[in-house]
Amino acid sequence: MFEVSQTVPVNDDPDAPRLDRAQVWKGLLLKANDALPFVPQMESCHVVERGPDWLLRDILLGGVPLRERVTFEPEERVVFERIRGAETGRIENVIETDGDGELVLRFSFALGHEDLEPGSAAEAEHFAPMRGMYEGAVASTLAAVRRTAAEQADVLAAGPGTARPDVPAWMVRYYEAVDSLDLDGLLAQHTPDSTATVGNSPTMQGRAEIGAGLEQLFGLLREMRHTFVRTWEVDGSAPGETVGVLDARVSYLLRNGPNVTVPVLTLLTRTGGLVSDLRFCIDMAPVFAALAPQPADAAAAAG
Repeated sequence: MFEVSQTVPVNDDPDAPRLDRAQVWKGLLLKANDALPFVPQMESCHVVERGPDWLLRDILLGGVPLRERVTFEPEERVVFERIRGAETGRIENVIETDGDGELVLRFSFALGHEDLEPGSAAEAEHFAPMRGMYEGAVASTLAAVRRTAAEQADVLAAGPGTARPDVPAWMVRYYEAVDSLDLDGLLAQHTPDSTATVGNSPTMQGRAEIGAGLEQLFGLLREMRHTFVRTWEVDGSAPGETVGVLDARVSYLLRNGPNVTVPVLTLLTRTGGLVSDLRFCIDMAPVFAALAPQPADAAAAAG
């Protein structure tokens, strides 16, 4: 288990706004809902579900897609539990006071890796480069809260919203079907005459042809997961047409075992509320390489 604990004073900078507990707490809430302004190492952060004192979010950190369940103890503690992804464990952000009654923030990390034995040299080697990243996240979090207090005090006063406006609801529904490997649910969101193009491959015409192409891909997978980095929605070239743009990382858990993550850029043209054209650019070479027999396997087969 990789463990780090660090405590930093909240109001040690005389030139920064003095923060009270409520402001620090709202800053931690903002970070839980969207970590990008607070943790420079975070590549994406997308809330997928929420309740009165918890939320689920998908993040991309160091190229690794993860799902975290985040729980809140008001004005005291935020707990991040990793419930999906290769890295497991728990992170806590805690607001405390020191012996002089001054506010401090305590960050504790206890992390493991599903493929590495706890306490092993391999685990230590894997997490060693990350120590600086996690310690840096502590300083950047506090700096971002101070900056928000100085420049956008009204944001801290209001706290986070209840939804992410940057991700259209239809796009979330579409990728729920994709990541569930639900071919029927996916095709139901396409027009009957829709088209689909992957890179410079020939364009697939109609639901049946698109379904046949995707069925081949789905047959290679045990699981697929898209992590949103950024999304946009813009007007299309025809009246009533819109285009959704998705910058994402997609993780393929292949039937032969490996997990491969690659970037993907997708354009989804919609007409009448359904996808009429799908285009995405992706380098599948790492996936095909992972599907190829390993040297040991090849030697065994040859013998």
